Amino acid sequence: MKNIRSYQTPSLNKYPSRYIYLKHSHLKIGIAVLVCLVLIISGLFYALVREGIRNRKLLSVMTDANRKLEQVNKSLGDKDLQKAFGDLHAAQKQMVAFLTPSSEKAAVREEIPQPSSVQKKALPVQVSASLPDLTREIPYPFLFAGEAENLLLCEKDTTTLYVFRKTGGKLTLVKAYPCLIGANHGDKRKGGDLATPVGVYFFLRFIPGKNLAENYGYGAFVLNYPNFLDRTGGKDGTGIWLHGHSAGKSLGDEVVNTRGCIVVSNDALKEMSEYLKPNSTAIAIVNKLTFTKAENQEALSKELTAFVDSWRKAWESRNVQTYMSYYAPEFVSADGMSYQAFKRHKEKVNRGKSFIRVAADNLMILLPPEGEGRVAVARFNQRYQSSNFKTDSNKILYLKKGQGGWHIIGESSF
Repeated sequence: MKNIRSYQTPSLNKYPSRYIYLKHSHLKIGIAVLVCLVLIISGLFYALVREGIRNRKLLSVMTDANRKLEQVNKSLGDKDLQKAFGDLHAAQKQMVAFLTPSSEKAAVREEIPQPSSVQKKALPVQVSASLPDLTREIPYPFLFAGEAENLLLCEKDTTTLYVFRKTGGKLTLVKAYPCLIGANHGDKRKGGDLATPVGVYFFLRFIPGKNLAENYGYGAFVLNYPNFLDRTGGKDGTGIWLHGHSAGKSLGDEVVNTRGCIVVSNDALKEMSEYLKPNSTAIAIVNKLTFTKAENQEALSKELTAFVDSWRKAWESRNVQTYMSYYAPEFVSADGMSYQAFKRHKEKVNRGKSFIRVAADNLMILLPPEGEGRVAVARFNQRYQSSNFKTDSNKILYLKKGQGGWHIIGESSF
């Protein structure tokens, strides 16, 4: 049996002890990409000589390929290796499709089963028979979400992917899908360990299957692994996605596990794409689905939403001392600034402003399973405006509760 391959590339981090390793790793990757680019360009040049300069179709292919190579170059500059390889693969597929004789293309089409035959042996959806009344008990990771917000939960023990939705102020189960996870059923610690991480994540973007290798099927939703909590905990690795699988292979029969990603059938992923919103939708990955009393979650929800609102107002006050009281001494900003560096930065910035207004819309709060109720993740759409600057962004605050209450330990934007 063949396993799904999920590309995992070394993550870029800021640990000095790994600088030399990362430097040489990315040099090798860069050389490999350049070699691929040369091969693609050589192939197109050969076709140009063979077909002649008047071949409009070839000129169109070369123009499109050049555009994709520019995207590869940009992705490499942004250190987004996943997207670089996706763009490179798309350029390669386009060139191969052009150079392949029409008779060979017809033969290939005959050999590849159509999407309707993907599921040879459908996996049963393993929804727990003891699923409680969601008006009284709430899945533990979910704390607060706005109306019509969708939330995903992957239970590793039963390989089930749940889709929940907030409707009428209540959490409801939309549907449950069978899924596959990494061959190593433990928590992910490092790249290449074949494990699916446990934690709270958000989908960054969707990559269509046409821009990926065939084993990704319909496409892939990219998760923001490793997040702040993962990096703080010493975890690394990249390339954790929710994706489909090769056409013609059956989920759970010919495809039995992954290298760390979450995999569902292509039909399920296509259906799920209606619920998933890049840069917004959250997914909680747990070993076993647990529930907690709705009234307990409600009390904690009010506590944390009040904290976020109070933090927002402190920012608007331009009183740096008050504002920084919401941050923990171990805080690290999205730019890698320590507590003291961040404080100095805010003091400098605020001196040039006569007013600050901050809005935190579409707030969502979840409790990472590894945090034991003392760590929370707050995601919202931040709209910032001051006397000399204006910006909108998606913001994540990582909160931790200590003896002095809740404080911000990290943040990120996406």
